Amino acid sequence: MSSLSLVEQAKRSAAFAAVDKHVTPSVRVLGVGSGSTVVYAAERLLELKSEGKLHPELQCVPTSFQSKQLIRDAGLRAAELDEYVPHLLSGLNGP
Repeated sequence: MSSLSLVEQAKRSAAFAAVDKHVTPSVRVLGVGSGSTVVYAAERLLELKSEGKLHPELQCVPTSFQSKQLIRDAGLRAAELDEYVPHLLSGLNGP
């Protein structure tokens, strides 16, 4: 049994589904938002990284201090927002 509430379980499921659908090994730049679901997106990104399913040069562009910290904690590369805004094709954000 999960220790997460039903709402948090739903957020986790949604985040995992979004990452699985939109973050393929060909994605090199990924916007990472600051919603409450981004914690679970970072969790899934970490899993994919450990499975070797992310582009080796993936740059994550955070929109907040929280998402920047989550990116770094997951061992992913954080890039500056103004560096990539015109080039972002994929992004993840909470509800």
